[in-house]
Formats: sequence, C-alpha cells, structure tokens
Amino acid sequence: MFNKRWTRICLSLLAVMLLAAACGSDDGDDAQPEPTAATEPAAADQEPSDDGDMNDDMGDDMAEPEILWTVPANGNSDEWVIWDSNDCAYVTVDEHPDIWEPEAISSHGELVVGWGAQDTINEVNISMNASMDEAAARAEVELASVDYQFPSTAEPISAAQSIVVREPSVVVSNNQLDDVLESVNEIFFEACIPVVQVVTQSPGTVLFGPSNAGMGDLQGERLVAFANAQGWTADNTMLFVTFFSPAGPEVALRASVCADVVREAFPGISEVEHDTTSTTSLELQNAFTDMLTANPDAENILSCTVADLWALANAEALKVADRHTNAAVTGVNGGSAVLDAIIEGDTALVGSVDLGAAQWGEYWIPLAQDIAAGIPVPTEVFAPIVMLPVELPAS
Repeated sequence: MFNKRWTRICLSLLAVMLLAAACGSDDGDDAQPEPTAATEPAAADQEPSDDGDMNDDMGDDMAEPEILWTVPANGNSDEWVIWDSNDCAYVTVDEHPDIWEPEAISSHGELVVGWGAQDTINEVNISMNASMDEAAARAEVELASVDYQFPSTAEPISAAQSIVVREPSVVVSNNQLDDVLESVNEIFFEACIPVVQVVTQSPGTVLFGPSNAGMGDLQGERLVAFANAQGWTADNTMLFVTFFSPAGPEVALRASVCADVVREAFPGISEVEHDTTSTTSLELQNAFTDMLTANPDAENILSCTVADLWALANAEALKVADRHTNAAVTGVNGGSAVLDAIIEGDTALVGSVDLGAAQWGEYWIPLAQDIAAGIPVPTEVFAPIVMLPVELPAS
C-alpha cells in the first residue's frame, strides 16, 4: 500500500533541493562558471561517467523504507486526530484513510517511546511487556520503560515523572487505575507528550486495546451457549455479576455488557451484582462465597467477571461450596490458569477472552511512529479478541 512515511521523506528532500537551487552561487547572480570538462555539454556519442547518474544516486538514497510488519486492526473510531505540538493536544482532522493499517518501519534508534507497564507479575502483562520489548528492538525504537506496579496508586505518578525525564516523543501508558488515570496523563500533557492510553479511555489520549464492550459480548455469548446446552431457563438460573470498581467504568463494561447479553437471552432472570476492591485471590474467593451463602436457592449459576483473577476466585468458591457442577464462569485475559483448569475439568470455568496481548507491541510501535510523524490516527484502535477455548467445553 501507499507508504505515508515515504511521502514525507520525499517531500523533505525535494524542499532541500529547491532551496539549494534558489540560493545559487556564493559569487552572485552574474557570476558565470568557466567552461570545464564537467560543465561543457557532452558529445552525443560520449559514454556516461563511471561515477553514475545523479538521479540514480538519489534513487538509491531515497529508497522506500522497508515495512517490517503489518497487523490487522479490529475496529476504529470515526474520529481521527494528529498531535499538535503547539497546543500540546490531539486535534481532529477530516482527511484520513478509511481504516488505520499499522505499518512498522525502522526508526534507526532516533525515536524514543515511553512505556508504562501495568506490572511485571501478572501473566497477561508479562506477555504484553515482552511483546513491546521485542517490537521496539525489531524497529530500532528506544524504550523509556517503567513499572506502574499495579495496584499501587503512588507508583504510577513517580513512574510517569521518570518517563518524562527521558524525553520520549510518545508515551504508551498501561495504567488502568481510575483514581490516578488522569493525574498520570496530566504529567505527560504538561511535558507536551502525546499519550496512547491502553484499555481504559482517558480524555486527551488515543485509546488502544481490545473493546471492553466486545469482551463483555464474548463472555455473555459463551454463558448463554453453555446454559442453552444444559437446558437452563430464566426460571431456574441466577446471574452473578462481579465488578472491580477501582478499574473504573470502562473495565466494568466487561461484566455489565456480559450481563446485558445474558438478560436478553433469558428475560426476567434473577441476578445479583457485587463489587470488589481487592486483587487478592483469597479475599475475592471469600467475597463470592458470601454471595453464594446469601443465595442458597440459586439452582443454576452464570457468572460474568472483569478478568481471570475474579473468574478463578468465583470458580474456586463454587467448587468449595460443591455448587460448581451447576455453574458457568467466564473470565478475561485468556490466561493459562483458566484454560488449564478447563482442560482438567471439574470446574465451573467455561472460557476466557484472549486479548491477543502477546501481539500488542506490534500495534503500539507503528501507532507511536505514526503519531510522532504527524500521521492521522483514530482516537480508538481495537485489537482482535477471541473466546478460548474456541469450542464450548463439555459439561
């Protein structure tokens, strides 16, 4: 496809050539060069110089940059923006492609990208961190990396300040704590650095990540398929919806949209919502145990969650209560713990949404390159997601 960066390179070189031609000789406009072998017209039968043609040399120097990789985008917003360094803000543009198609090229070590990792412990984050490192190395992009140490609310502030000191052209920020989201991004805006915000929307940023609502759709569809396979109905089934309020309203869509899908399939289904604030497995398990204890008559159970950590805790609480054989729980992250448990059987877990996190760096690098080059990008870029396992697990 037409290479946008190549166009900018060509235009820059053309401007330099025109400027040089306009300036002329240092000896003044009237000065004429003495005829020499170099300036005299060549005879018709004269062989070209061994030094080659100037245009050939330019062609070699202006060779189109190699596209290192491309990846498919799963969806884009209708609004497109470029970064305005005068106003230190993204501004809307009307002229742009129909769809953003990531194309990574080598930055030859000249582009610095800030990278705020959510943490270095969670399995899905380990995958995406490695993906960012590998993609940056391949594209010769320098990373200014920090660890936000989720769920810390203090570390993201100092980490953001550390990124700013290293003067990146763009920051990719995987901070998903609602309480400090805008405070962290404000540090970058004050330094006039554009931000790609991961997963959670934040004013003034470009959003990258899987659609939270899309994750909820996939969870709900899996739960409905499982319930239908068992012959469950709205009259004998109860829906449990587990939230994590510190992550904010965007992440909450994973559970709330899941619940919407279940409600549509089973009108009138009884339901219970409960919020959590912990990220400790045992505390989450105990919280869901309390929900089960408060609803002893729930015959069949469907459970929407916000991530695998909560799905695993709910499934364990169901198993301890010996209610897992009449229950179905879904998660988000596509982690090995959930998928291994499904393979082993004897669990209420029936699926987890794979975010494709091991490929995210391949999106982040060309997205950062486009923003730094002043190329329009959508305000929202979604990565492909899929429910795993692909086939509905046997009951």
